[in-house]
Amino acid sequence: MQEELISKKQLLRAAQISYGTLYRWKRMNLIPDGWFIHKATITGQETFFPREKTLARIQRIKELKKELTVEQMQELFSANVRSFRIPYNDFCGLNLVSKLAITAFSSVFPEKKVLDFDDVFGMYVVDHLMKLSGIYLEDAKQVLRLLCKYLSVEASKEYQLLLLRKLGVPMTVLVRGEDDILLEDNTEVIACANLVEFEEALKDQLIA
Repeated sequence: MQEELISKKQLLRAAQISYGTLYRWKRMNLIPDGWFIHKATITGQETFFPREKTLARIQRIKELKKELTVEQMQELFSANVRSFRIPYNDFCGLNLVSKLAITAFSSVFPEKKVLDFDDVFGMYVVDHLMKLSGIYLEDAKQVLRLLCKYLSVEASKEYQLLLLRKLGVPMTVLVRGEDDILLEDNTEVIACANLVEFEEALKDQLIA
């Protein structure tokens, strides 16, 4: 399903911010350039935005600017939180994810003693997939391997992660965009995750 869009005029009214504020936050990279969608209309060229995530981002900025500097917010909303580090044992004590998700990660990366944001992100994703979709430990390991390989070369998380199974054999794929996905016969979608949504949710929890 394509995400609902909101016009710039409607956005400014709904968010109760000015035109100048919106574009200042854009220049600061607090609102992604890719969310500014230019479309032809009857009256000419207009700018639209993904409604739900843009309104949610603006509300978050309003809340955070009372507590964080611009630089800290830029780091928080960046495609990849580069400076985030936490010792493995300290992370286990946060109870942010289940023991099963931690077990899956430690099985795939037994030598990891200090975790970065992408490590935590991978556990966060598989933890929710295990809870929501009932995927197995081996499936979780496969997802972690793919995310590690992908995130090591690509910072953007503008992807859908799909866990498929055909004749009992699991397969994990990343898909960009909203196009329909055509599957072979006897292939079922076991789990699906929007990586951007998971990233935003994780960041919210880390700074709560």
